[in-house]
Amino acid sequence: MKSAVYGEIALLLAFVVFQVVVLFAMLLRSYRFKQLFLYQWFAIPIVFILDAAWISAVMSAPVSLVLAGDALVMPAVSFVLTGIWVAYVYKSVRVRNTFDRVAISGHVASAS
Repeated sequence: MKSAVYGEIALLLAFVVFQVVVLFAMLLRSYRFKQLFLYQWFAIPIVFILDAAWISAVMSAPVSLVLAGDALVMPAVSFVLTGIWVAYVYKSVRVRNTFDRVAISGHVASAS
């Protein structure tokens, strides 16, 4: 039982750390933000699947029991809503001007 909790905490803490990295990339207007934001979107279902598999394996319970009820609703909603934001980040002129121009000006400044 304890290993299930510790494993889940470790997995979720790793995801939170990655989210903080993405947040700092955004706040610092890093040219890597768009790519990190996309990776964060991919990480949502990966973390969910790993969490369900971990709990199922450690507790010796079938995955169907771990995913009973509304367990899929929040990760699915989170994935869809974040996907909308990912599309916005990749299509928006405002985002491109904020993050891509910072990268360009940074390269020009470092070259001179």
